[in-house]
Amino acid sequence: MRSAVRIAAAAIAIGVCASALAGDWEECSLSTPDFRVSACSRLIKETTEPKKLALAHIYRANGFVSRGDKDRATKDFAEAAAKDPDRKTYIEGLILATEGHPDEAFVKYEQALTASPNDPLLHNSLGNVFSSKGDRAKAISSYSKAVELDPTYVAPYSNRAHLHYLNGNLDGAIADFDKAVALSPRFALAYNRRGIAHSAKGERDKALADYSKAIEFDPKLAAGYSNRGNIYGSRGELERAITDLDVSILLDPKFSLAYNNRGNVYIKKDELDRALADLNQAIELEPKFQLAYLNRGLVYEKKGQQDRAIADYRAILELPAISHTDQQRQEIARQRIARVSQAQRGASIVAPPKRVALVIGNSAYVHSGKLTNPANDARSMAEALRRLDFGEVIERYDLSREAMGQLIKEFGDRAEGAEWAVVFFAGHGMEMNGVTYLIPTDAKLARDTHVADETISLTSVQTKVDSATKLGLVILDSCRNNPFLSRMARSGNVSRSVERGLAIVEPEGNVLVAYSAKHGTTAEDGAGVHSPFTEALLSYIEEPGLEINFLFRKVRDEVRKKTDRRQEPFLYGSLSSEPLYFKEPKAEVAAK
Repeated sequence: MRSAVRIAAAAIAIGVCASALAGDWEECSLSTPDFRVSACSRLIKETTEPKKLALAHIYRANGFVSRGDKDRATKDFAEAAAKDPDRKTYIEGLILATEGHPDEAFVKYEQALTASPNDPLLHNSLGNVFSSKGDRAKAISSYSKAVELDPTYVAPYSNRAHLHYLNGNLDGAIADFDKAVALSPRFALAYNRRGIAHSAKGERDKALADYSKAIEFDPKLAAGYSNRGNIYGSRGELERAITDLDVSILLDPKFSLAYNNRGNVYIKKDELDRALADLNQAIELEPKFQLAYLNRGLVYEKKGQQDRAIADYRAILELPAISHTDQQRQEIARQRIARVSQAQRGASIVAPPKRVALVIGNSAYVHSGKLTNPANDARSMAEALRRLDFGEVIERYDLSREAMGQLIKEFGDRAEGAEWAVVFFAGHGMEMNGVTYLIPTDAKLARDTHVADETISLTSVQTKVDSATKLGLVILDSCRNNPFLSRMARSGNVSRSVERGLAIVEPEGNVLVAYSAKHGTTAEDGAGVHSPFTEALLSYIEEPGLEINFLFRKVRDEVRKKTDRRQEPFLYGSLSSEPLYFKEPKAEVAAK
């Protein structure tokens, strides 16, 4: 069993104690900062045993840290060190870490580790220092050593899970969070963070359940309400979303993400003034908030304030693009600047039809085996879209990188101002570093460093449909097993990962992306005339009154049935509450 001091240090690492303590002890270790400080203060008055008293001081210090009161936290740490001199050096390190001196804290931890090399607490704290310095590999190694020494120690599981999430290892993150909540069933922060990982995987129901658990165990967890509200918004449950986001902001009036999320919901409700007020507040609180600028720029566009829209989009380009999501948003910003600038110049553009579509079928791959069905899939899909009153359907086959890039560029011009812009692509696709790429027929892909040069990124396709006023839709029947993967030479750059299937995608605005197989999995080309995915899509797309979200749910169910659950299509993105139909409901016949 762990000593009281080891439990105490776990609290500093993650803000929550793993033990199942009763009454004030549980509230002191597990509750929100205000409740924690109150409960710990009562324990300090009542406790006489030195090590338990040290524990209460450390818990209260952690509460003060969460509240931003470093002076009072430092005093509590000092009291803890006085009450438990065996851990004096270690607690001195905690004080230095709290004061923002990770290098000096690291020295203290190393000194303590010399005397106690098998102390999991010290390995966990070393991991915290490595994490703060951006050295995720060493941090993960330290956390792994901590759980190796003590498999019941919650803190390093949670800390390692968070780094797995940042590295894009969502399954690894969820596995570690599973262990954390199994050991500490009231661990609200772990439920909230596991919900974020589930959400990133597109597992919204699991994310919703986790956020609700987090709120149950910590009713003052503003992030839990914000995250749950975001899920409700993505499901079209806009009033429930607003309710949760209102609570989040009430709990934390300086929570910029909650303002952004609520502003995004107001955009979907077409309440632009309310959306603008929230997004202004989000940016005031966090001046480098890229997503808030993107959303506010869209509001300005909708309000006809083009200069302000361009200014917000340009602000995005001036911010660092660390992740592929940041890069995607910058690409969207560039496209929107071009679009708005063109409108300002009064450029002569032929008004597009209400619905436009681009259909591409790549079967005849030069440097890999020929695919049987993409040409059939694309041809039938183009015919269906024409029957569905798409005013313009551009249909092309077996495109090179140059031809495909030019065609997508031209389609972006045709999509400008259309209500619907749809791209359907059948062929090979792949994922690298969390980005999805569509593969032209002349691609060789001899090395992983050639991917960006020889393919078309999904991001660039998304930016072309982003200008549609009601719906931008990208449908990819391109999750087939990648024949280039096995023979592709790797550069040795560990940050350049090439995985099976396609990457998770987070569309912005009124854009949906439909995969024939969920991210990280592969699709079947099919033994019949069409792939299982396109066959199912064709069977339902012309059904009158089938709202687009329900359309893709029926496609999902049909494909799972036909492939014995080997393949599961997935739809990414969220829209406003306005129902959208490929084919409108039949008009009711008036009663005679």
